[in-house]
Amino acid sequence: MSTAGDDQGELRIGGWLPPAELPAAADDGQVTQVIPAVPAQPRRPARSGPGHNPGGEAVDEPRRRGRRTAIAVAVSVATVAVAAGVPLLMSASDQPTPPDQRVLPAPTASAWPDESPTAPPTTQRPSRPPASRGTVRGAQHATPPATGTKAPDKVAAPPKTTVSLEAEAADLDGWASTRRVDSASGGRVVTRIGYRRSSLTFTTPAVPRAGDYDVVVSYVADDRRRAEVEVGGRDVGRFEFGSTGSWESVKTMTVRLPLAAGPNIIEFSNSDGWAPDLDRITLTY
Repeated sequence: MSTAGDDQGELRIGGWLPPAELPAAADDGQVTQVIPAVPAQPRRPARSGPGHNPGGEAVDEPRRRGRRTAIAVAVSVATVAVAAGVPLLMSASDQPTPPDQRVLPAPTASAWPDESPTAPPTTQRPSRPPASRGTVRGAQHATPPATGTKAPDKVAAPPKTTVSLEAEAADLDGWASTRRVDSASGGRVVTRIGYRRSSLTFTTPAVPRAGDYDVVVSYVADDRRRAEVEVGGRDVGRFEFGSTGSWESVKTMTVRLPLAAGPNIIEFSNSDGWAPDLDRITLTY
């Protein structure tokens, strides 16, 4: 044991001896021995595991930190992959199984809508072909007329006949008379027709068929005059004739008269006044 009088740094092992020098016993050399004391060192906590060597020496700190970082990154990547893969697997499992689809070759224009003998079987056939796949038809041409036939010729209308009947050459009755007018067709006109005392009668050539015909009347009148017309003894109407401007000027007016087939008798008169002086009548049939 160490005592208060001993020097610091010495440790005595054996029985206690007084500080005075005592005669050494015979067995003191074997019992007591002075061993120098080892200075106290700071104790390190004992560590064990893969981070330390078997001899107790610690692995390099940067290398240990690198390993920890790599392990953390690997764990993060694995976690993200699992989180993203699970929804994708669930979505893929929810998808319905696609039906069996077959791509069929488009039929040609000449074979549609009949199926080709070598075409693969189809599961469904449209009720009618699309408009763009209809049967191609050749252009339709008009059937030419038979050889040797001839289209009938158009029947030409018969030429029309125009006749003019002079008033001075017609049948004058009663007070009717003629007078000279230079602008008249024959140089003369029939005057003093009317007042139930005179009339003028024309006889036409034969008319090919019955019907209404336009008759052009050439006349002279200094004022407005009126004339009554009969055809075949039947009254057909009264017609107003406007003034020609003087008793020397000739004008025309067209009246429509019903004529029978064959010759017709046309009579001009006036029961309550004077009729215009007449030059001629013109008939086309």
